[in-house]
Amino acid sequence: MDQKSQIKVMKAGFKILRTDDQPTPRIKIKDNASHEWRTFEKDFKSKAERDRRMATLLVSNIYIED
Repeated sequence: MDQKSQIKVMKAGFKILRTDDQPTPRIKIKDNASHEWRTFEKDFKSKAERDRRMATLLVSNIYIED
């Protein structure tokens, strides 16, 4: 999804999530409050734990995955 499309989606009320492994497993977010990626949740013990949390978040209607 390009930047213009992301902005449209965020203006509609959605929050975009992305997983990241550097420097440690974490979940990043981009929303209408900030159009830049920032850390949403961190301190996961493993990628599997992070992925389970991501799956839980994506059940909500406001989160989408990049």
